[in-house]
Amino acid sequence: MHRIAIVALLLAGHVLGRPTAPQHVFEPPPHTPEGDRHGKPDPERAARMAKLLDQYAPVVKLSAFEVYFPSSIEYMFDHYSFIEHDNGTSYETNSSILTPADLYLVPELGLHQSLSIRERHNPQPFLADEAGYLMGPAGQEGGMKCGADGRGVIEENVYAFWVDQGRGVVDLWYWTFYPFNFGKLVGSFGILGNHVTDWEHLRVRTINGTAVSADFDTHSGPQYSAGTVRWEDIEKHEGRPVGYAAAGSHGMWPTPGDHIYAHLLDLFRLVDVTDDDGAVWDTAGRVVPLQYWDNPADRRRMWHGGEDGWVNFRGHWGNRGKNDCWWHRIVGICQLVDGPPGPNRQFGGPPDCTIAPLAWETSTFAFYLGAPVVRYAQEQGVTVVQVEQVCGKARKGDGDDGGDDGDDGDGGDGEDGGGDGGDDDGDDDDDDLSHLPNGDPHAPPPQTAASTVRGSTPFLGAAQHVVTTLPCAGRRVVDAYRVSLCLPSGRCVRTFAPRRLCTYETGRKGYAAGRAVSVDDPDDWRFD
Repeated sequence: MHRIAIVALLLAGHVLGRPTAPQHVFEPPPHTPEGDRHGKPDPERAARMAKLLDQYAPVVKLSAFEVYFPSSIEYMFDHYSFIEHDNGTSYETNSSILTPADLYLVPELGLHQSLSIRERHNPQPFLADEAGYLMGPAGQEGGMKCGADGRGVIEENVYAFWVDQGRGVVDLWYWTFYPFNFGKLVGSFGILGNHVTDWEHLRVRTINGTAVSADFDTHSGPQYSAGTVRWEDIEKHEGRPVGYAAAGSHGMWPTPGDHIYAHLLDLFRLVDVTDDDGAVWDTAGRVVPLQYWDNPADRRRMWHGGEDGWVNFRGHWGNRGKNDCWWHRIVGICQLVDGPPGPNRQFGGPPDCTIAPLAWETSTFAFYLGAPVVRYAQEQGVTVVQVEQVCGKARKGDGDDGGDDGDDGDGGDGEDGGGDGGDDDGDDDDDDLSHLPNGDPHAPPPQTAASTVRGSTPFLGAAQHVVTTLPCAGRRVVDAYRVSLCLPSGRCVRTFAPRRLCTYETGRKGYAAGRAVSVDDPDDWRFD
């Protein structure tokens, strides 16, 4: 049956599980939890957050083609046999520390090291019998349970971090774990993107305890994903989000179907296949709650003790991949790629895009500067905070309100937006920002280089800043906004990278393009 499902998936013509992008894993803390670098737990608040995590625990629908099913982390501990360092050296594992409580005892917390298996694990397309356990508990003979409707039922844990962002915002990061990621066929190159273990996630944003959006991401980032979706537009089961896991590669999508996320060499479509015909994984009551940091002001990462000690591990959860195939220089990926790092990553940033309703006569941007940015601004003598509304060219039918299609002027207030020390120098109103996705999986992004419309306000420290600008000119539509810190002379000493916007019409589902927007951004502008 497994072989039939694999062949069916290959014949469907879908290719290549997503290539693994570099993951940012923070430098390891000391081996003990003492010291100011670590946050202090608050048991009462942790209990409340555990309830919130369970309140929005997702329902994951696996594909009917799936043969590599999820598991707990404990399931894989029984199969790791050695640890390999990035420098190529390796050593036998100490089985006594391959437990949830003791995994962090791997030397150097596992940094630059990979938990590894000895069995052959490069299915082309079939997995070696000796590595059959990589199909997960439900993939073993008699391992799949069935519900009353005859569909398969998955009963594994998910691992979920809660991240207090301040101002009532709490982000819930749900991580799913699989023993194996199965790549997809790419012509004569074979099946590319195979790797031992797979961590995938869904992020739910809540404000004052109520969900407002969810980010459906793959482990390669928003450019390969559905991105941020409004809560009103998400399929739900008992008030909880439903996600569709791609066959083999397991990335989560908000809808069933074929999701083309890229092309390879202009020859092969990169497609995630999802459907509503496979096993159902309802994670309610199976959430392992984890606190990310102590509070949004200090942002001290937690040291996890007891049965959560595995979270402190900083290594990779699967074998190192290969980069010596002859086609690596052409496509950048071989049949085997590195296993992923664990789920304890960088969670402090904003969603893939900031959701905001469209406006009519003017655009309004309300936002905050993070504490480090405020200190920097004070030290530099900043007196003005400038906003640039980034405008992209709309396609016909995007819903903008018309105007001269040839009018690409910036339409702003004429203030100098130059910057000389930031992430983006901001000197040119026609910066090429057309590569910015607009976060809407159903609407096309702008097609041409962007222009900007500027506005400013006095520097107010940690207080909320509010800036008003004119709408985008002509047929251009709002795509993003960015902030600059400026001196009395008009010179800007810091310009931040643009923050993408997903705009919508009040009372209507989905996203819509428009020339003006009303942004109330709860996420601090920060250097990181």
